[in-house]
Amino acid sequence: MTGNLRQRRGKKASNGPATHEDETPSKAQEESRTPMEQLRDAQARLIVSRDRTADLHAAWRNQMFRMSIIIIFVTLHQFQKPIQSCIGDIKASNDAVGVSTEEGSPDKQRISGMEAIGILFGYAFYELLAVATAFLIAYLLLANNTSSLELNSTPYFLSSALVPIQLGFYFHSKQPSSCVGEGAEDVQRNFPVVVIYHTIVTIAAWFMKSGMEQCEEHVKLVTDSIADFERMDKKLKQKKQLKAATKKK
Repeated sequence: MTGNLRQRRGKKASNGPATHEDETPSKAQEESRTPMEQLRDAQARLIVSRDRTADLHAAWRNQMFRMSIIIIFVTLHQFQKPIQSCIGDIKASNDAVGVSTEEGSPDKQRISGMEAIGILFGYAFYELLAVATAFLIAYLLLANNTSSLELNSTPYFLSSALVPIQLGFYFHSKQPSSCVGEGAEDVQRNFPVVVIYHTIVTIAAWFMKSGMEQCEEHVKLVTDSIADFERMDKKLKQKKQLKAATKKK
């Protein structure tokens, strides 16, 4: 028993210094690394972080594009409802005009095709702006191939110009219950969902742009530091060469 205990203690004692010896070279290697090597290591890590951030932003942009497809369908549904209602009102008005002419009292004229198109777009102009804004945002997300969204593009400017118009229609005007002027009262318009999504895209684009700018700034800072160290090394080597040349003379 005592022999076995001594052997076990001997094994533990032999294992202890081995682990210490294994850890010592790694610490020594870290301490022996030159500042240039440390900077290059930091540069490599920052480049990897920048690439990962770009991949994350690309995935984020693709997800927002999928959401924009849903927003397009929502705006088309909101655009379809007043169009169908207005078509029904125009048909009812024309039928009423036909009945009145048969009875010999033509008070109104029938609505022609071109007039009907003008009435339809005038009645659903608010919803049409929402559809146009949704398509512009989707085009912005699809056409932008950079890691971060660029807010200085034409689709974004156009969609941003349509946002206050929609808000003005929503807060300062109501939609008639009938597009031919026969409605009893006006009704409240549906809130433009695309305005909320436009705000989300704007905030996301700002965050992505600021994040990429920080990554690029950090990489540039380390790259400039490496360039400064390389210039210093060249100057030191030149001084050593000059000293060696003067000593030989």
